Amino acid sequence: MLFLCLITACSSQEEKDSYTFYAMDTFISITFYNTEDSKAISKKVEEIYLQYESVADDFSGGHSVQNVYDLNASRESDISLELKDLLEFGLEMMTDTNGYYNLFIGRLSHLWKDALNEGKLVPEETIQEELAIMNNTSIEFDGLHAKLIGEGNIDLGGIAKGYATSKVQEYLASISCTRYLLNAGSSNIVLGNKNGKEFSVGLSKALAGGYFKTLKMKEKSISTSSIKEQHTKIDGIYYSHLLNPKTGKPATYYETLSIIGEDSKVLDAYSTACFAMDLEEIKTFLNEKNLDFIVSKDGKTLFESIGVKAYA
Repeated sequence: MLFLCLITACSSQEEKDSYTFYAMDTFISITFYNTEDSKAISKKVEEIYLQYESVADDFSGGHSVQNVYDLNASRESDISLELKDLLEFGLEMMTDTNGYYNLFIGRLSHLWKDALNEGKLVPEETIQEELAIMNNTSIEFDGLHAKLIGEGNIDLGGIAKGYATSKVQEYLASISCTRYLLNAGSSNIVLGNKNGKEFSVGLSKALAGGYFKTLKMKEKSISTSSIKEQHTKIDGIYYSHLLNPKTGKPATYYETLSIIGEDSKVLDAYSTACFAMDLEEIKTFLNEKNLDFIVSKDGKTLFESIGVKAYA
């Protein structure tokens, strides 16, 4: 769920240290402002992301710990506490979003990724077969032992990076580190503060250059789902990797959807789920959660909640 945002400081120059590393299939950067031991802190941040990258990987096994790929292949295995926590959070989000986030969409997700890479669509008959498999799959735990029931595969792509980002948030809070800006591949952005000052966040157009909205904020998280980085145009329609678990097809309502809040793991799951909802469903769902959001279509704002105006 990559989304490129331009983030710049709103104030005069101050001492800063920036670090960039590659994890979870993207470049992640963190900038500290007037912060001691920033290098050591950034190293710990990197370790957190790499830890969750390892357990959430559903494309390759052979890591130092059992991961999603291994569990999908074996159907039953001992797992780490980190993976169990991720899986249980995924189950919680399935219930919370009424199935618009689905932990067991792995087979369909891989089928669509392969098809779109070839400029094709997945046949309707195959979609219906895979939906039946997905909806008849569950998971059981016995301590740190997990067992998949049914033929579906797990896919944590919609929550893993946000979950790791929330763990980074917890770590930074535990050491009273507040003067930072974290860009986790731009789909998850965490804004501390720049010695009390705000940042400007430019939300980029998905299918063109430039920005359709600029927000000013601090001490907030933003999670975005977008078709910007992964899309294929077939018969005039843009299809992306973001699937609707109800239909088994790519969601095509929007180009980008951003949610503003506090907890990155929840925002990541909600942005994944809401991308598949129609606008009225999003309004109802996020209003109940007291979360602000903005969606775009055709390179411009389609809708923004009332609270977004406070960041303009």
